[in-house]
Amino acid sequence: MPSFARVRTGFSSPKALFDRIAELRDDKKIKNVFLQAFDPRAIVSERHLLLAYENAKRAFDEKRNVADELEAEVLARAAGTRRISEAIERVGVRDAADVLILFDGIAKEEILKKLNASELKPAIIDADENELARRFEIGAK
Repeated sequence: MPSFARVRTGFSSPKALFDRIAELRDDKKIKNVFLQAFDPRAIVSERHLLLAYENAKRAFDEKRNVADELEAEVLARAAGTRRISEAIERVGVRDAADVLILFDGIAKEEILKKLNASELKPAIIDADENELARRFEIGAK
């Protein structure tokens, strides 16, 4: 079962954060680790996040995945789209200093250390309905 945490990082940009995450995924000392980052303002609930993960894993098991990697599939599932670029716009990291991470196969303390991050509370923040409606294109046009 995956875990999640909202964290404050010292990365100056989402690209710098994702470069570090890529390094961690490539680290031969760390095996079978899942790690994906989201904009905490785009995730509605713990259930939203965990269902995206479970549905992505099921999609891979059933060969229905739209992405080549589980991390991208989870991003797409959390965003409710089959297009990765759209998923990044909807739920992707916008501010590298405040990030919601979903991880599996690694302890929270270790991931915090490897990202040089500190945990923020609450993990799931109250979402702004207008912002969510805009991101997810909900409502009258």
